[in-house]
Amino acid sequence: MDKNRWVRELEEIYRKAPISKTLNSEIWFDEDFRAHFKVNFTPSLCHALLDYHGGIIAALIDNAIWFTASACYPRIWITTSEFHTYIVGAPEGKSIFSEGWMIHKGKRTAVAKAKVKTEDGKLVAFGTGTLIVLPHIEFSLEKVKDRLKSLK
Repeated sequence: MDKNRWVRELEEIYRKAPISKTLNSEIWFDEDFRAHFKVNFTPSLCHALLDYHGGIIAALIDNAIWFTASACYPRIWITTSEFHTYIVGAPEGKSIFSEGWMIHKGKRTAVAKAKVKTEDGKLVAFGTGTLIVLPHIEFSLEKVKDRLKSLK
């Protein structure tokens, strides 16, 4: 499968996922097939002191890692085995962005890393993750649409 077509399909898959609506987030891939996400600040994503909850930041790390790795495995399901998030700064109520990079692409495992920054470039968090490649499980937009029908 053409990799450009696959990443367009991955973008559509994310847009259909319930989490994309919960986070009110955007996805896109760059020319190097790295996944990027944006979350606009909203109080519904905040802890009691009105900045992003750490789980939201971790979700952006996981999304960037997973989608960047998935771009390397067209129509094959991969699953996050583990990931680590290191929060190093506060977003201070600004929109946040994540970006992923591949570290290792193997037959059975993949390793990726990601960063989260504010709209003005301040580093908020970074992380790494390991993903398991499951070539016996087909993954596609059609399968996602079928699965989402069960939510109605």
